[in-house]
Amino acid sequence: MLLHQLLAQGAAHHPDKISLGWVKRDRALSYAEATEATDRVAAGLAALGVERGDRVGVFAHSGLDYLLAMFGAWRAGAVAALVDLSRASELDRYFGDCRPKVVIYTHDYFDAVDRHRGALDSVETYVCFDGAQPGAMDWADLLSCTHDPPSEVAAEGDIAHLSYTSDETGRPAGLCLSHEPACRAARALAERLGIGADDVSLGPTPLSGSDQMVVNLLPALSVGATCWVMNNWESEGGLDVVDRLGATVLAADGPVLAAAHAEAGSRPGGLPASLRLVLTGEGSGAADVTRVWQDDPGIRLGEVPAPQMSPWPPAGG
Repeated sequence: MLLHQLLAQGAAHHPDKISLGWVKRDRALSYAEATEATDRVAAGLAALGVERGDRVGVFAHSGLDYLLAMFGAWRAGAVAALVDLSRASELDRYFGDCRPKVVIYTHDYFDAVDRHRGALDSVETYVCFDGAQPGAMDWADLLSCTHDPPSEVAAEGDIAHLSYTSDETGRPAGLCLSHEPACRAARALAERLGIGADDVSLGPTPLSGSDQMVVNLLPALSVGATCWVMNNWESEGGLDVVDRLGATVLAADGPVLAAAHAEAGSRPGGLPASLRLVLTGEGSGAADVTRVWQDDPGIRLGEVPAPQMSPWPPAGG
């Protein structure tokens, strides 16, 4: 299976159910709406010349449009190449490494994008999420593309998701997830932990990293559950958000989960009654999470194994 097909799979079974949501703006899309929007993004990217294996760079705050950019890139057969906003001063190094054909960015980082534009000779089109800017088209225009979406061109073994860390010398170190291995691992995790279609998963980690993908989004989407993304745990209300959404799964790294547990200690009523599963990625402070949360009755702890990732560029690439 291909990653974007998780949305179509959900739409076939429960089209009106919420698939993806964004806490900050309280925006959400049903499975049917997300599938349709993904097709529109893919059509818009294809109209810009994006083809199988091309990279679509995303440099933005986490949000619903960010999710659609990722899923639309996959639907077009491209690689979603994600660079965290903390790397703004070195944007040329990261996008210079993966050489995207299209870069989609957030308006408040225009200066960083513009400063590096001359060095990014691979980029043919810039798209701004928040309206047209000098040298960049409006995301809304891409979303309104009336062309038919392209034919399915990706293969299950193709690279879909490229995120970055830095190696010991400070150079960009790209790590890749491929379609079918990521889907297969997500299905296995959901089965092992009992994640089902009635679950609501909340992920407060950046979309620019792989943790959000493998801990929050993919396990839930693989079984037709609902996924919400969150920009900042403390400033957006933390456990109050869990309560409001009726979230059953909290998928985050060690520091966020430690903050959540501390918050519960001073919160009237403690932990929200809906919460039953706390997930964190292997190597993301899992031992600390276990130590802090292990005495809470009714809360199951789950450690997500490190995903099967390959280095960028791929061998022979």
